[in-house]
Amino acid sequence: MAVFKTLLIALAAAANAPAAVVAFQHDPRATNTGLAKRADAYPFCNPATNPNCIAGGKYLVPILEFSSENGPGDLAYQQYLPASPWTFSKWTNGLMPERCYYWGVTADKWKATDFLVYNVTYTDCATPFVVCRHQKSTKSIGQLASVRDIMLASSLGQFVQNVFILTNPLGWQQIGKLPVRMRQASSIYIVYGDLNTDNPNYGGYMATLAGDGVVVGRSVAYFSTSLVHETGHAVDSTLASPGGGKPFSGTAAWAAAVKADGFAVSAYGAGSYVEDFAEAGRAVLLDTVVPGGLAAFTGGKNANLTQIAAQLKAFKAVAGTFYTPGGKCDLAKKFPFPTKLVKRE
Repeated sequence: MAVFKTLLIALAAAANAPAAVVAFQHDPRATNTGLAKRADAYPFCNPATNPNCIAGGKYLVPILEFSSENGPGDLAYQQYLPASPWTFSKWTNGLMPERCYYWGVTADKWKATDFLVYNVTYTDCATPFVVCRHQKSTKSIGQLASVRDIMLASSLGQFVQNVFILTNPLGWQQIGKLPVRMRQASSIYIVYGDLNTDNPNYGGYMATLAGDGVVVGRSVAYFSTSLVHETGHAVDSTLASPGGGKPFSGTAAWAAAVKADGFAVSAYGAGSYVEDFAEAGRAVLLDTVVPGGLAAFTGGKNANLTQIAAQLKAFKAVAGTFYTPGGKCDLAKKFPFPTKLVKRE
């Protein structure tokens, strides 16, 4: 029986994060929990013990199976999201972006001298992404760059500028499949590795640093649907934000949509408005790219999709265009190429 790596997300503050950065810390679970067959309304969020629960802890059942690696949602992203071709070049000046250094070295204690830095330019975005690759990666930079024929990842790409890769061999392919107008919602992708011996004190798994980046603490977490969810947090805090540093998920409009539906998008989303917005992004992307939308994705067997209709409508109104494949970077919204650099030492 196939075992899916399922990403369950718990909101937390990052102790080392700058004050302007919102951090969402995620914890892994190694097996499919079988929630599609459960009717328990409070598997993760019980309003009696957790004041952050939304919709009374209730969520859409039957669930949308979009959380697990190689699960139905992940495979749908792989099948229907096109990849953007790319080229790369290596930095030779001994420097690295300051944000790369801060998160990779200062905060998470990897060695700066173990990183090599590359520019990766996708055909749908003229400004390159910065990739900081750990030299102990089991894949060479050539291997990282040559995976063109494997269908992986989501189409949310344009809003992310810096990418740190440790052992994941498909990182560039995956980022290039994120829809370009969504990719630029964050400035950094940081992907570490699975070898605990490289950094035995590092226990992170996956987190979003709002516009500052997406951290994949272990490359086993680096699959299509996890990137869709994480980038959704970045979109919430930047592109969909009404301004003033407030995410759209923190607005009265999003709370009203949840109240109108009476159910969160998923069990995970029931944990908070923030997580529910990111889960809604997963659903919206499937509704956008799968022929026939969510109805077809569920095989026409989920009569309860109307229970999340108001949330999907509200999401599409503020962020739907970012979740649509095709087009080019929006230079007016795209995070700039990093100019604050530090020595790689």
